[in-house]
Amino acid sequence: MIANVSVKGQWSSRKPFREQARIKTGDELDVGYANGLIVLRKRRAMTPARVRSLLLAGRELSEMTPADETTVARALQQVRSRRK
Repeated sequence: MIANVSVKGQWSSRKPFREQARIKTGDELDVGYANGLIVLRKRRAMTPARVRSLLLAGRELSEMTPADETTVARALQQVRSRRK
């Protein structure tokens, strides 16, 4: 799909694309930029069932090590320095 950007920086998506992504009028989208890609993700409500699912999934993660903490700190520093 090719989309044209207006003078105001707006673009519209085609109906088949919206249908495939199940995007309806009034839906909220999270917009991000990663590795040269603009990423759109439909926001999902934080229901009690979703919170429970996320918490249970988090229990399966291994414990963070000091090396992991250092890696995360460096990654955050890189991202923050790019924003300036």
